[in-house]
Amino acid sequence: MWNWNTKYTDAMRRVLVARERIARRNPFFASLLFNARLEESDRRPAIWTNGINIFFNPEYVKENDQYIEGDILEVIMHLALAHVPRRKSRDKDKWNQATDFSVRPLVHQYFPQHPELMKGDGLYPNKAAEEIYELLEEQESKKGGGGKGGGKGQSDGENGANQPGGMEDPSPEDQEEADQAAKDWSRAVANASDKAKKAGNMPANIQRLVEELLPVEKLNWRDIIRDMSRDAKSRESRSWTRVNRRRQDPIMPGYADDNIYNLLLVFDVSGSVSDDMLKAMKTEASAVLDENIINQATLIAVDTEPKSISVVTNSQGVIEWKPRGGGGTHFESLMKLVNEEYAGSVGMIFFTDLETGSFGKEPPFPVVFVNFAAHNKLRAPFGRTVDY
Repeated sequence: MWNWNTKYTDAMRRVLVARERIARRNPFFASLLFNARLEESDRRPAIWTNGINIFFNPEYVKENDQYIEGDILEVIMHLALAHVPRRKSRDKDKWNQATDFSVRPLVHQYFPQHPELMKGDGLYPNKAAEEIYELLEEQESKKGGGGKGGGKGQSDGENGANQPGGMEDPSPEDQEEADQAAKDWSRAVANASDKAKKAGNMPANIQRLVEELLPVEKLNWRDIIRDMSRDAKSRESRSWTRVNRRRQDPIMPGYADDNIYNLLLVFDVSGSVSDDMLKAMKTEASAVLDENIINQATLIAVDTEPKSISVVTNSQGVIEWKPRGGGGTHFESLMKLVNEEYAGSVGMIFFTDLETGSFGKEPPFPVVFVNFAAHNKLRAPFGRTVDY
């Protein structure tokens, strides 16, 4: 609680009241709100963040009293979910749109914002910001590159910072502080999530957003591969997983059990992947084979194109495999190959640092991306992402 004897401006008092009201709505919000520094500024006519502070224009606060809680909560979620550093090399305006579409439906379950900002709530349900970004790019491409895409509720202005809940990049001199702020927010989110779960007050919609930043999945290969097996069996009742022993010539499909016929193991061998990282990837791939629940794996290396393709049946095959690479990173040609020639695979495990210009088209089977550079907080636009 603040001291009312302190000389606050009317705008600061209103923002502090908003913060208190948000904290009462959910324990998760309460654990996060007081990590943010509040600062008055007339640089922009809105409420926004640079990944470090929350800025608010006094005139905007005065003129938009009924929307302040929603605007503050949106900015808090942008900070908590590391939306500023997660942008990487993505287009600023389009990334701002994607993150807005991601968090605003949650915000509007608690507090209203401007009606125009609420029109896009149903456009991208249950999708991560990265996935929404890819969809926005596809929409723009289909329109012939004209416009920014995304429909109603999109952001305008420099990186959307002139709009309520907007973001801007930190200045170069503030980058070190921004990097530290991202780490602090990551810890704060982890603590808030843990407290909310223990108290039984962690709504599923908040949990989904948090998992973009703090995935709960672990590298339990047996569970992951069994999930792929169940998904494969749900697609078709008969499978090439097990040979029909009554009719082996010609080979006919048999009924599947938890054994898996073919699993794709893809390795990012671009220049951003170090020798130690590749060694760790091969170690994890060997562990997959050692689980004895797959009897064949296809190994594929990729940088700007797929290469060094090999079929193995045991962990020794992975150890002896010597992939080549070291160029740039582009997964589109890989996914084209996978969709055309390996569509019958049960699933794919992709060992990568997720630093790529394009992920390509999603395959018709489960995909698990294992991020070997978890500090970059990147997430694939489809499939499941787990951190190594």
